[in-house]
Amino acid sequence: MPRTVEAIRAMSAKWPAAAAKFVEDKANGPAVIASLKHEIAGLIAVNPDGGKISRAAAVSPQIEAGNVYLPHPSIAPWVDALIEECAGFPHGAHDDQVDALTQALNRLQGVSRPIYTIPESEIVVEKRNIPPDWPRFWDGRSI
Repeated sequence: MPRTVEAIRAMSAKWPAAAAKFVEDKANGPAVIASLKHEIAGLIAVNPDGGKISRAAAVSPQIEAGNVYLPHPSIAPWVDALIEECAGFPHGAHDDQVDALTQALNRLQGVSRPIYTIPESEIVVEKRNIPPDWPRFWDGRSI
């Protein structure tokens, strides 16, 4: 539990604008919330439906349809590790990031308003030259 408490403190300090912090309502989750509720605002106990595999299956259509955008690794170094973990799921050594991603996508499916308040056509991203030796994502075609 102490490591979880410290991790939530660190993430809250790193992302102070995050209004909600979801803590799984199992194992040490209730104790973590009780320990931090007067220190960190926005702690919400969640009880995810089904197992990790079923939650991933529920959001796979969003991913397959190309509706999930990730930042480029040059501005978000954690993206490569997330993609690797997703590629190895459910048989990889780790699955915590996949589980967090699927729970976030499941929660966002129920949002009745768009998350971004400007049209996608108005979002401007600076052009970046990607070196030809950088690994590319798998597009579903045979290699």
